[in-house]
Amino acid sequence: MRRALLIVLVLFSIGAKAQFDWWNQIHNWDGATPWTQYMTYSHAYLGPNALPIPNVAGTHSNYASSSAQISLRGDDQFVNWHNEVQLVTGKTLFNVVHQSVEAFRTTTDVRDLRASRGESGQGIQAGDVIVNISHRIYENDDDGRTEVYFTTHLKTAAGPLNNARFTDAPGYAFFFTGRWNPKYSRLWISSNAGFQVYQTHWVDYPQNDGFLGNVLITQRMDKGYGLHAELKTFTGYFRDGDWPRILNLSIDRNFNGKSRSVLQWTKGLNDYPFSYLTLTHQVFF
Repeated sequence: MRRALLIVLVLFSIGAKAQFDWWNQIHNWDGATPWTQYMTYSHAYLGPNALPIPNVAGTHSNYASSSAQISLRGDDQFVNWHNEVQLVTGKTLFNVVHQSVEAFRTTTDVRDLRASRGESGQGIQAGDVIVNISHRIYENDDDGRTEVYFTTHLKTAAGPLNNARFTDAPGYAFFFTGRWNPKYSRLWISSNAGFQVYQTHWVDYPQNDGFLGNVLITQRMDKGYGLHAELKTFTGYFRDGDWPRILNLSIDRNFNGKSRSVLQWTKGLNDYPFSYLTLTHQVFF
């Protein structure tokens, strides 16, 4: 029995090695080091949603939304579907996001740059679950509207690692959000500032951490339209593609406070090699 089990294990090991011979040759695998040590855990070397920079606490209302991201790049094509639910209890917002399904296709150059184990460079994967809990700790209506929130952000390890789309590792963040609406104005200015951590699979350096900071400017228009400009940042520790600067420009249409549709363009300015459109529909309840 033991001999049979040993034979099965040896055959399985040989089969697994043969399956990844192409990867072993490209990355000069030494035959002993875990393949995860060859990967770079940063925004520049993983998928667009692997290490999200949080920016919640923007709407004090109950809603459910669904969105799709569509890549504008030829060497890293993808369509993502996201679902989100937010529930309000008093001054606290409970926000849950499921990066539900991602269909992707990359070139071999992108595949090898990220040390992906998926030889075809394409596939379908399910992503992480993100939980955000925001509590409004200050509000004032004397000169317009001023709000301050404190948020705890938690990311699960649901997304698989082998195709370099997700990290298969947890992360968390703590940050403050300030929102200001000047009196007699439809302009909103929001800002996030805090600390974010995500785990790697490296033995010597098991996590990366840094400061996050977001600035969002929103101008409400007539007939329910709104224009938004946002800059998102994270300052990682290793300087290996972990200092992303992300620009979001969007327009939305509010339908009598019952629902809202959003079209957004996202462009990576630094350490975030992605450009895509996001279509979102949000229902308030």
